[in-house]
Amino acid sequence: MTASSMSTPSRPLPVLRLILLCGWCSLMAGIFLWSVHPIAYYSWHLPTVLMGLLCFSGPIVAFAISAGALILDQSASRLMKRAVALHFGMSLVVSLVVWVMDQFSPAIWLFTLLAGLVDLPILALAPGRIDSPRAVKLLHMVVVSSVAGPIAGLFLWSALNITIVEWRARAVAGSHPYCMQVPKDYLGQYKAVTQRAELAGLRMQTPFTNGGGSTDYQFAFHAVLVVRKGGGDQFYNWSYFAQSFVPVSERAINGLALLSADCEPIVAFFDELNR
Repeated sequence: MTASSMSTPSRPLPVLRLILLCGWCSLMAGIFLWSVHPIAYYSWHLPTVLMGLLCFSGPIVAFAISAGALILDQSASRLMKRAVALHFGMSLVVSLVVWVMDQFSPAIWLFTLLAGLVDLPILALAPGRIDSPRAVKLLHMVVVSSVAGPIAGLFLWSALNITIVEWRARAVAGSHPYCMQVPKDYLGQYKAVTQRAELAGLRMQTPFTNGGGSTDYQFAFHAVLVVRKGGGDQFYNWSYFAQSFVPVSERAINGLALLSADCEPIVAFFDELNR
């Protein structure tokens, strides 16, 4: 027999595991961005960002190593898996120390434990040894696209939401004067929309507030369309589920003290925003 006939056959890249790995990284990337992005208060909340980076370090590290491997045209599948394994081990050690010392909030112990559990599917699904250079490159491309894809998709949806909201507002208002208002603070107060960027999906959110208890509350709608008809103002709440403005009930108007508009309805509201 020749040496070529005795060579070890290359291991194919498991397609199912690759698909599951892609799905898990995509899900974690989407949750990470949605957890840390600024909601209504228009500034990054640093503790939330740092906690998010800690919890989702596994997928982020896998993305960074895979992106570097593609740029440098190198194989880093083992390095990627070892880095995620290191983060997993550190998360378990920290959670164990916090639990033994019992000097921290139970939420911190649970958070560090969850940070390790995020890594488990990556460790289980990422192939260990890959002989084919093309398969290694495909693995890195899958990891990069699975993390970058949801983030790019969320930003694309956020930008498209501006056009959708404007189109639906014009359709509901018809020829009547109208205006739009968005949450101003955590207490249910509103302010008039002054620029289209305020209608972006990642920005047009209802802020949460907490009075010191265990439950967060929302005192405002994502956005309110005010249409002036017959000398009075009619209020419509933007529904992401319906992708349209729905009438605000009398009960909600009274309960949320939505008795007067915080913007002045005009016939060409969005046209004025362009000026």
